[in-house]
Amino acid sequence: MSGLGLISTYASDSEEDEVHKDSFDNKSEEVSKRLPLPGSIATWKGVPHHEEVNDDPSEHDGRVRSFKHERGNWATLVYIHYEPSEDLLTWMQSLLTELPMKCNIFSDQLHISITRSLILKFHWIDSFVEEIKKLCEQTKQFSLELLNVRAYCNDDETRTFLGIECIDDKGTLGHFVKKLNDSLAEYKLPPFYEDSSYHISFLWCLGDETATLNTLTPSLTNKLNQFLAEYTEDRHIHVNKVNLKIGNKLYAFNLK
Repeated sequence: MSGLGLISTYASDSEEDEVHKDSFDNKSEEVSKRLPLPGSIATWKGVPHHEEVNDDPSEHDGRVRSFKHERGNWATLVYIHYEPSEDLLTWMQSLLTELPMKCNIFSDQLHISITRSLILKFHWIDSFVEEIKKLCEQTKQFSLELLNVRAYCNDDETRTFLGIECIDDKGTLGHFVKKLNDSLAEYKLPPFYEDSSYHISFLWCLGDETATLNTLTPSLTNKLNQFLAEYTEDRHIHVNKVNLKIGNKLYAFNLK
């Protein structure tokens, strides 16, 4: 039986709690047993099938999820992983005391997004993974340069981010994203932002605080340039792979 067949079987049998009455004894009842989760599905990473997910903002520092969990929908992101040096990480953390609002530093891995946060249907996953893999195999490795500090706000205006903007003088990343957008269009998924600004978000705060932060970004950019003048090895990022996250499953594809 195919993976999709297994899912169909498990869903139909687990969604109904039928009570079977013994026609010879009205007092005896038997609840039908649910089929066990097929082993092929149990080994997958991601949000467990049928699990109720609590999206209480109070449990996530006030953050609000952009879209709720739904069966068959998989949160997806294509990005470039970034590992800052200890010196740059210390510099990022030092800005917490210079901002007028309460901000948080990202505790998870830093990255450069090259798609929006997407919702991928289960039956698209295999073909989507293959398309990203092929695109990476056709793209040469390239370098990004740290440019300046900018403020960004998400589409829902629920969070503001402070990030370091990156540029690619040779245009390799822009060409890659254009090809990636063509693939997204085949799945009727939204392209990356038209006025794209590739960046590493490292601090965040609740609400739309871009107006306030925009008054500070010139001085923060000066501080960044002073730091990079001293730590020149941190100015450039060599990109040799692209990452894809679907649910809790991670892929890393090498560039040629």
